[in-house]
Amino acid sequence: MKNSTTLSSAAGIVSASATGGSLIGYTVALTGPAANLGGYATAQVVASSLPLVSGGPALSLAVAALGGPATAGVLLCVGVGATVYGGCKLINKLFN
Repeated sequence: MKNSTTLSSAAGIVSASATGGSLIGYTVALTGPAANLGGYATAQVVASSLPLVSGGPALSLAVAALGGPATAGVLLCVGVGATVYGGCKLINKLFN
């Protein structure tokens, strides 16, 4: 049981780190006018690839309400990590 918790924790940390690295890498790679928007532009691009999330001014306002793109990015990474951790725990519980 302890090994599965360690594995789940590791998977959560790796996925959160990978998400953060991807967001940082994408933000750094922005060019042209979008580079001036930084994390806000990254949020718009990520949102446009998700069918249930609307982009545009409402998304920028939501990101600003969370404390800006850095805070929103951290919350996204933590959410991804927690989801992967929970998924690993659920799979382990179902099959063991």
